[in-house]
Amino acid sequence: MATVSKSPVDVTAQRLRERGERVTPARLAVVEVLANTEEHLSAEQIGERAEQLRPGIHRATVYRALDALGEFGLVTHVHLGRAGTTYHLAGDLAPRHLHLRCSECGKVLDVAGDILDPARRKLLRELGFHLAPEQVALIGICADCTA
Repeated sequence: MATVSKSPVDVTAQRLRERGERVTPARLAVVEVLANTEEHLSAEQIGERAEQLRPGIHRATVYRALDALGEFGLVTHVHLGRAGTTYHLAGDLAPRHLHLRCSECGKVLDVAGDILDPARRKLLRELGFHLAPEQVALIGICADCTA
């Protein structure tokens, strides 16, 4: 029999229940918004989309939901410099990835999360330093801007 994979919304609801946390419409709307986009959304954009999904959800409630989901390890954020802070699903709800931001055009690219693993291992081995680049964008110039 084939196994049916659960949606990020279903997994989130299950994880919240297992933790004894409330499964609220705002929390589920945030996860649904993030699960259905490849864009890098700000809290304000997530709030707008969550309100469209579930009318009556207030923006402040969405912001609290983002904070709570972050504390539970289900959502994380990335500081993109001038482009602001964006949010995405975390842990096994989304593939591990890093962000590159072009300092010329502002484009944000996602890259495989293991691309810096050799540097991580070297820093740990030589300095005892645990590199955690997931919450920042690495800044450089994209191929389009260098052409």
